Amino acid sequence: MNIPSHYNIEKLIAGHTGVELIEHDMCLDMCVAFTGPYSALDNCPICGEDHYDAIKLCTSGGWSCIAHQKFITIPIGPQVQVLWCDPQQAEEISYLQQETEWIHRETHNTGGVIETYDDFCKGSDYLEAIKRGDIKPNDIVLMISLNGAQLYESKESDCWIYIWIVMNHSPDKHYKKCYVLPGGFIPGLHKPKNVDSFLFPGLHHLAALQNEGLVIWDACLDTNFVSYLYLIFATADGPGLVYFDGMVGHSGCNGCRLYCGLLGHCKGNHYYPVLLLLNNYNIEGSNHPDCSPYAI
Repeated sequence: MNIPSHYNIEKLIAGHTGVELIEHDMCLDMCVAFTGPYSALDNCPICGEDHYDAIKLCTSGGWSCIAHQKFITIPIGPQVQVLWCDPQQAEEISYLQQETEWIHRETHNTGGVIETYDDFCKGSDYLEAIKRGDIKPNDIVLMISLNGAQLYESKESDCWIYIWIVMNHSPDKHYKKCYVLPGGFIPGLHKPKNVDSFLFPGLHHLAALQNEGLVIWDACLDTNFVSYLYLIFATADGPGLVYFDGMVGHSGCNGCRLYCGLLGHCKGNHYYPVLLLLNNYNIEGSNHPDCSPYAI
């Protein structure tokens, strides 16, 4: 009995779907990925760790350039194309276009008033993007989400994962596992120091599709169309959001990502967003008076 290997099954699926993973080199200590401006470096610009395995490089006379560590990117384009290959999925993903048309009719009849806000497409950011022409009827609207994950409860096996959410689906399907698309996997035991370098391949691919468009075959209508991908949300938890907004995080002195001006009170190496001045508290630079939540 000839049972195909896991590798051969992966290749078979990739051949049928067009969805393939891409591997890029990374620093062994998770400092940076050797992508973009770092792709030609022989050493990590942060810790100085060798890009390639020095022993294999030396014994091969400089011919065997094998990286210490690699991370995986799964491009969003082919994954989106596959969604339309199934007639049912193609019909389900038309929800956003139909809902947008309904909103236009409803606001026209009510003088611009939306009575119930039960989805992001009823918000002003989305509707203004529609009005400007940034989002067109056939475009894919995406959300990216980044977070760390520990794979085993009692074993150091952390990794970082980012995913794509296709917002064209209805709210009851956005976050269902079968509709969530993987974006990339960063292995290692530490937090990546330069997350931008790890996101670079996936976002560079997205930027290319935003510029050139993505040809999609609609199995429901049996027709081809060009879609331009639109990134509307970048999300993460509090610590992870720092990698997107570039701020100091929730434990910083002025850590509010909404720029509200609230200063934290220092305790040890962390600041906490406490509104009231603590009793017997006199730390220079952190002993500001009580702050009213109504004044933020």
